[in-house]
Amino acid sequence: MKRRTLLKNFAVGAATTAAPLTSILARSAMAAENNTRLKTLFIFHPNGAVPDYFFPKAGTMALPPMTKPLEKVKEHLLFLDGLGYAGKPHTHEGGSKKCLTGFGTDYPTIQSPHGLSSIDVQMGKEDWANRDQTQITVPSIQMGCGTKWGDNFDKRISFDKGKDLHAVDDPRILYPQLFGGGGDSSEQAGDASLKILSAIQGDLKRLQGKLGQVERERLEMHADSLTVLEAKLNPNNSGGGNSSSLCTNTPDLMQFGTGGNDALWRTNILGAVSDVQQDLAIQSLACGLTRSIAFSYGVSVSPIIVPGTSAGDHDLSHQDADAHTTSKIWWMAQIANFIEKMANTPDGADGSSLLDNTIVMTVSDLGHGNRHNHFQVPTFLAGGKNAGLITGRSIDLAPYGATGVKGDQNTNDKSINHSDVLATIAEVCGYTSCVFPTTSDNGNGRIHNAWKGADMP
Repeated sequence: MKRRTLLKNFAVGAATTAAPLTSILARSAMAAENNTRLKTLFIFHPNGAVPDYFFPKAGTMALPPMTKPLEKVKEHLLFLDGLGYAGKPHTHEGGSKKCLTGFGTDYPTIQSPHGLSSIDVQMGKEDWANRDQTQITVPSIQMGCGTKWGDNFDKRISFDKGKDLHAVDDPRILYPQLFGGGGDSSEQAGDASLKILSAIQGDLKRLQGKLGQVERERLEMHADSLTVLEAKLNPNNSGGGNSSSLCTNTPDLMQFGTGGNDALWRTNILGAVSDVQQDLAIQSLACGLTRSIAFSYGVSVSPIIVPGTSAGDHDLSHQDADAHTTSKIWWMAQIANFIEKMANTPDGADGSSLLDNTIVMTVSDLGHGNRHNHFQVPTFLAGGKNAGLITGRSIDLAPYGATGVKGDQNTNDKSINHSDVLATIAEVCGYTSCVFPTTSDNGNGRIHNAWKGADMP
């Protein structure tokens, strides 16, 4: 029997006789020789920005104050100024609904099999329908950091046929759900649900004996990464990381109060949660659990007081540009770390990184945070080298757009519909069933020229 057939049988058997993680790692190891499938990661940051403080001037990469923390990864970025969210309403909640769907309330009824569904969900449905080829185990993942504060049901960014989907912000719940087969992931389940890797050591040793060198190295890489992740999740492990700050003497991450030290503990654990959730997202993409993730940093109108500030993020967005910068730079620093980790994660046998094989797009609920408009939405792309994306640039698409139709802009201001970017991402990644409005006057509702290095759509 050929080694490839042996491995396939091993993976199938593991799915039923051992922990699902064994099957996940076996499939990932087998994909090492031909792992070129593109992935997507959509990152939400709340409350818009101040465009002059966010976008480098077109043709340069001199980062202004709000995006200065991205300096270490700017070679991987493509800033897209001049994008707008079309349609009403021009609100936080309206922007949250539009940022991954492209649809405002004044668009006609959507005639598609997906109804009002966000790009992550649409991609996930298509991947799931073709899972014999995609080999995914989860259609798409909605996750984040600091997403469960107050009544935020109208502030979510992911939708499945009009139903909003919560971005899970507790890695102690999400990790066993994704890698442990969806078993008991409650806090009452104890540390066992967070120590999945240790339960399959025998299976891993048997699998290693069936692998070639490249595949074995890939398996070991994933196992090592998950060991670090579990060390961060389990306070009694000696693996280092941020485990003590995440799991020892901290409130339940899914609970919150309304006063007292509530804001303080949010600030104290926010960085630790961000770090572990990033690791979890990266391993989900690298191991092939899914091809699409929507990752939310907070929610719109977020009251979170991020480290280094003394007021809520939303409150700061309604002060001057310098005040808003004090919170925006924390979110941007987290995204910079995220991108850097992806750039350092091998993906495939050709020397590519996970970032090379992933298209990252940032979105927000507003353009200018204090003006509550949907014009000049703070957006950049990252990664995508193996999708032909030319990065290390900042371009302004507004001159190629239309006036008076986007996001409560000034009468003479031009902009491009941001759904053109969504449509381009779906097309470049090979999806055929994703539906978005494409109302820009740039010909075909895509940004292929800009994607490949031009200044125009």
